[in-house]
Amino acid sequence: MHTPVGSQGLLAPERRAKILERVRQDKSVLVKDLCAQFGVTGETIRKDLSLLEQEGQLIKTYGGAYIQEGVKNEIDASIRKVLLPEAKDAIGARCAALVEAGDTVFLDESTTCLAVARHLLHRDITVVTNSLDIAQLFAEHGQGKLLLSGGELDQKNRCFVGGSAEEFLSRYYMDKSFISCRGADPAAGVTDGSAVNGRVRALMLRRAKRRYLVLDHTKLNKTNFFRICDFEELDGVLVDAFPDASWRDFLRQRNIQAIEALERQ
Repeated sequence: MHTPVGSQGLLAPERRAKILERVRQDKSVLVKDLCAQFGVTGETIRKDLSLLEQEGQLIKTYGGAYIQEGVKNEIDASIRKVLLPEAKDAIGARCAALVEAGDTVFLDESTTCLAVARHLLHRDITVVTNSLDIAQLFAEHGQGKLLLSGGELDQKNRCFVGGSAEEFLSRYYMDKSFISCRGADPAAGVTDGSAVNGRVRALMLRRAKRRYLVLDHTKLNKTNFFRICDFEELDGVLVDAFPDASWRDFLRQRNIQAIEALERQ
């Protein structure tokens, strides 16, 4: 990564202002990249991020920070992997219970579908994906068959996208597709922060007999840049927990299965 002119040797307030400018532009930042940009230690950057979090400017997490604003919001995969691990694991287990021996299953590049994949490693199934992380996981530990799309590598999301990926994936039909999203809203439908990623997800929904949206509760009642589908195109929505009864009612009125992975006390 090239260091912008004038980024090193800044006073702390100036450095924090530039960090905030970058996170607002990129939606997420990694500590290692900020260290390289500003020529300071990880400890210094983590202090900067902590101060910015205290001011309510961003959300600090392991290895970096992110913000949730903006319709074209894509958070780096390395940050998303450490968010809500228990919720995503519970969703993954519930999704795996829907998969039967011999199924052909599509999993997108989301970290929620990566959690689904961990629960499918020892199943006699075929997995089709555009995710580099899911492919690596199955290559090292999986017992079923794996098909990985080609295409242009999206470094931020660690997946393959573009025309070549879509052409490859369009050749196949699935028993079940599991996709995630950046936002789900009753009026706007299911949306993504990126058109290229959203097109892959929409394609694999169209190619499946059973279509499931998998997401954690933080994505509910949010709208992003690209519309993946309307809710009527789904067979089920799997979430860690719905915030209230309105979502369950909305889905059931449309004959969409509403599944909560975390049991209510």
